[in-house]
Amino acid sequence: MIGTRGMPANYGGVETVVDVLARQLVARGHEVTVFCRSEDYDTHPPMIDGVRLVYLPAASSPGIGAMIHAFRATIWAVGRHFDVLHFHALGPGLMSIAARLLTRSTVLVTVHGRDDKRDKWGRGARAILRFAATVSARVPHSTLVVSQTLADEYAAEFGRATTVVPNSTHAIEAVDAGQTLERFGITAQNYYVSVGRLVPEKAPHELIDAYRKAHTDLPLVIVGGAAGTEDYVAHLRDLAIDRDDIIFTGPLYGDELAEVLTNAGAFVTSSHLEGLPTALIEAGRAALPIIASDISPHCEIVNATDNGENGRRLYPTGNVDQLAELFSLVGTNLDEEQRGAKDLAQELDDRYAPPVTAAVHEAAYLAAQAARRKR
Repeated sequence: MIGTRGMPANYGGVETVVDVLARQLVARGHEVTVFCRSEDYDTHPPMIDGVRLVYLPAASSPGIGAMIHAFRATIWAVGRHFDVLHFHALGPGLMSIAARLLTRSTVLVTVHGRDDKRDKWGRGARAILRFAATVSARVPHSTLVVSQTLADEYAAEFGRATTVVPNSTHAIEAVDAGQTLERFGITAQNYYVSVGRLVPEKAPHELIDAYRKAHTDLPLVIVGGAAGTEDYVAHLRDLAIDRDDIIFTGPLYGDELAEVLTNAGAFVTSSHLEGLPTALIEAGRAALPIIASDISPHCEIVNATDNGENGRRLYPTGNVDQLAELFSLVGTNLDEEQRGAKDLAQELDDRYAPPVTAAVHEAAYLAAQAARRKR
């Protein structure tokens, strides 16, 4: 596995997916190596739950660090006879070129989202990522995507048939309300929560604008930090500077994140661009009522195509007024919304449980190897 910061997951969606997948594949009898960024971890255990970990340095720049780390991992893999080299995300996937040229491994790339369309990148980075998108469709033996939306995009844009491998997440165990909630001055079942990196395409500025217009007594808790977007985060704080009920926690992980997430009244996301967001899957599996923009990946997860129903509410992407109305609606009908959320949680357990997605990945690996033998 190449393209993740490493294990255990302590950063974002790709890390979570690889962490869960690697452990599940080991449980199914496979030998799995995950390449980790050495500077991202204070300790470097050689193995976690049977997954072998290899630590290599990356560049400090958020723009090229992932690609440099992926290049080093690919060179390390040369001559070590891996059956499969699995690259994750567009930037690291560029190194599938080297993998095809220098190894005899079966090479796969998972597209977790169209990074070439993200607002945070400058012109040069976007050009590289657009090239990386083309590479992901042309170079690997098999291209995997995390949603049907991405599968449709690759078919239309590149004429590439892909395999949909939905993201898997661990079900987050409930943590009793305690010190973390006390630190932020919030009480269980009595706040909205949003979880994700604070970047323009996730549109937390729209979240704040809508909340300011809403009629609700529930605070809005925004969990996440900058990703090379410090100026944007400063702007978000300015938007909420006069509101004590808009709370920025910064990044949270582990039990702190679980405490804030599982004790929330409802989960909300205003994102304009996603692959298949693990935060939304985790919130749904925790039986939180969902308020989400109606981008296709969100619709795919909550299985709704219009305004939705109790526990799964959608609104037109970018429509701040309708988002404000849903803040008010959900906040005044939490009991009914939470009952509906329990049905959604069962659906998501059936679709995104780790054993299910591990089986889909295993089948994708075997199919790619079988296709190579036929050539």
